[in-house]
Amino acid sequence: MQANTTEPQHLVVTRVSRDGFYVTDLDDQGNGFNHLFAFNFSTPAGMQVCDKVTYLAGTLSEFFGFTELNFPSYRLEPLYVGQEDLCEVPEPAVIAPTMITNDAEMEKLESGLVRVEGFAVPAHFGPGLVVNNVPKENASNCDLNGDGKVDFQNDAEGGCSNACDADPDCSEWTSYVSRGNYKVHQGTSVIQIQTDGASLFNPTQVPGLVLTSVTGTMRNFSGGNLNWTIEARCTDDLVCSDPGCTQAPDVACSDTTPCPAHYVCDKGISTCLPDSKHACVELVRTIDDNDEGSN
Repeated sequence: MQANTTEPQHLVVTRVSRDGFYVTDLDDQGNGFNHLFAFNFSTPAGMQVCDKVTYLAGTLSEFFGFTELNFPSYRLEPLYVGQEDLCEVPEPAVIAPTMITNDAEMEKLESGLVRVEGFAVPAHFGPGLVVNNVPKENASNCDLNGDGKVDFQNDAEGGCSNACDADPDCSEWTSYVSRGNYKVHQGTSVIQIQTDGASLFNPTQVPGLVLTSVTGTMRNFSGGNLNWTIEARCTDDLVCSDPGCTQAPDVACSDTTPCPAHYVCDKGISTCLPDSKHACVELVRTIDDNDEGSN
């Protein structure tokens, strides 16, 4: 499949990861289905968030329900140091708690930049073994025999995992250790997040902490009952009161009360959050580098 990236198609890089990159087509955003992950096997050399993609081709595939462009070929129109204000990465789509169970609506945002607000780190989360299917603070480990995995054919381990799944305030420890994913919740609404990009934040040390906002690209995985994971790109994407997070400015913003530079008002929570022109944007090339990317 070759993506048509001639005008008026308008693709921008929203994230560069260790195994590929994410792009959003800025045209006709209201319809969704305008985001894509390109699996590159490694971090694409010379690519930065905010770069415009002027050509993109590859082979589409489904990896456990997650759409990928494999063996990508691409050309970039780069941004340079000092051109952050020209960045066209869109502000993230805010996912309401009630939307998480609507797969049709969530699918529209797959690989896109999204945000959840006011979700809490689980209180029942940690390396201790679960006893009698009752997870507790610092004890959500269902690997009862210590072999490094949860065996769902084993009644004890399977029952333990099911009990944790049924508890919005529990995130199973083995899953976190193996993939870095953990569950956050707002009431009975739950979604997985991955915050390794915010390297100073340790969710196991802040049980029950309400996160002001979590932003990141969203992946789909068809196995299990928690199919959606928001992956934070860097510390800018994680706003909370913990020192490992970005701290929101002390401003109750509104139409008449603006945010400081490099922040945007999220009117839904009257909070200033890092804007997409600057969040996780690290332009390091200069015009003298003359290193427009291609592959």
